[in-house]
Amino acid sequence: MNVFVIRHGETDWNKEWRLQGRTQIRLNERGREQARETAAGLKKQGIVFDRVYSSPLLRAVETAEILSGFTLENIATDERIIELCFGKAEGTTPDERKENPLLQGFNNFFDAPEKYVAKDGAESIESVLARTKDFWENEIKKLEGQGVENVLISTHGGTLQALLMNVDGREISHYWDVKIPNCTVNLVKLKSGILRLEYTAKVFY
Repeated sequence: MNVFVIRHGETDWNKEWRLQGRTQIRLNERGREQARETAAGLKKQGIVFDRVYSSPLLRAVETAEILSGFTLENIATDERIIELCFGKAEGTTPDERKENPLLQGFNNFFDAPEKYVAKDGAESIESVLARTKDFWENEIKKLEGQGVENVLISTHGGTLQALLMNVDGREISHYWDVKIPNCTVNLVKLKSGILRLEYTAKVFY
């Protein structure tokens, strides 16, 4: 079984390097074009999706809709693949976080994730790793042997890293070792209950 895990297309906040987290931000026109071009690239490879999962956030749902051709009612939204909540850091740029003494500790999330301590309602890395593991074990793995060949998962940069870490076994200190631009494709193969990472960050646009 093939599981295509995709980061949503570009938004205006992506262009501004603002942390989006759980904030509802729609795709911009470039993000929609990325999704259309990626959909065309997958179609050329003969890939037709049998199941589609998305984070509940609008930017991920819209990406899933464009990529799969599924109607909204046929896209399963799942809280286990929503983006991390970043608390008071949401909506801020790197420069704004450096200038705000209350947010300087947040920079560990990117610079030293093994030292990151979630505060003010933010989600910890341990939490996102646990919920994405549950998604693999209790959602995706149960599809094997059910006539499902291709699955699409539309999610976010931070959560996508956690999904892949549950497959490749990276330590938290290597959270950001894999660079995943907007609307790039990561393929995970599932066979006999074993997940194997086939490729990461494939670009179709």
